Amino acid sequence: MRSEQVDGARAIAEQAMTAMARYDVPATPENYTIWYAYVAGSDPELVKALNVVISNHGTFTPERNAEIYERFFSRSRLDQTVQSTGEGLESAMTRVLRLLGDFDADQTAYGHKLAQMSGALEGGSTAETVQAVLRQLRQETRAILVKNQELEHRLARSKREIEQLRQNLESVRRDALTDPLTGIANRKQFDQRLREACAAALEDGGAVALVMVDIDHFKAFNDRFGHRVGDEVLKLVARHLRNQVKGRDTPARYGGEEFALILPSTTLAGAGVLAEQIRKSLAEHSLTSRKTDLRYGKVTLSLGIAVYQLGERLDDLLQRADRALYLAKDKGRNRVCTEADLPADAQAEVPAFTTAKLDRLET
Repeated sequence: MRSEQVDGARAIAEQAMTAMARYDVPATPENYTIWYAYVAGSDPELVKALNVVISNHGTFTPERNAEIYERFFSRSRLDQTVQSTGEGLESAMTRVLRLLGDFDADQTAYGHKLAQMSGALEGGSTAETVQAVLRQLRQETRAILVKNQELEHRLARSKREIEQLRQNLESVRRDALTDPLTGIANRKQFDQRLREACAAALEDGGAVALVMVDIDHFKAFNDRFGHRVGDEVLKLVARHLRNQVKGRDTPARYGGEEFALILPSTTLAGAGVLAEQIRKSLAEHSLTSRKTDLRYGKVTLSLGIAVYQLGERLDDLLQRADRALYLAKDKGRNRVCTEADLPADAQAEVPAFTTAKLDRLET
């Protein structure tokens, strides 16, 4: 059995290296991790993502490879940070509890000494006795004040340390949910926000519109002007989407040159107006290099819209928005299509709504 496992792993490794060579992917450890998982089929979403690039005749640039690795394999970094932050918080809290325990013990001892001194003054104390008790009282009080000040300093340091750990954790959490190139939500955050928006719709019966956005002829643009310019186009589109939405709306980079908008409390008609505004305002501008004044031309978008139907699988919502997006491309690109434009047989059937638990929403 062990021999068969070794042979199987070796075969997958060889196929992964062959595939990397076929698509000109450098044999780095990160890239090998991606393609080994692809050949093994261990992550369906990863397989789907790579197949989309391959079917579109895309190239696996260093930026795209890094994006894929970040998307599918960066969880370990977050886990390590969470673990180290948890250990740091536990250590800091242990110190705080120990300091508070010492403070309590010091206060108790101080109280006992005050009681002893009070007892010494009872029953006709002499002037010398009173003087001695007062000296001891000053010494004990001075000592407890010093200890209290030291405690305040140590607690302040522990507070700063805990706050720094909290900020580190928040920074890593934010990075894990943000696309590193464009600065908007990544696929992980998109999935999370879509689930939350649809769960809220189940609660209040509201609408959630999903807009899928694709940059027209991006590969040709990339091949002609280079990947650096292509990256600038991706950032331009992301910035444009972010500036056009507001409130609880979520712009996200879905993958490659595809983006998405989650629009809570938005009808199909309302989403159509916003999508057309986004398409038109971007198409009216021509992209030009600031350094060389070279005109790159216009960047246009194709957009597809669908609205969440209560009780349906989220995959069905995504599929309808995708179908509307590809319909927009088939009709000539640089346009908006909605699920209402799809042929009747292409519109997914919507199951009757039931009182299913929110946590049973399927993605």
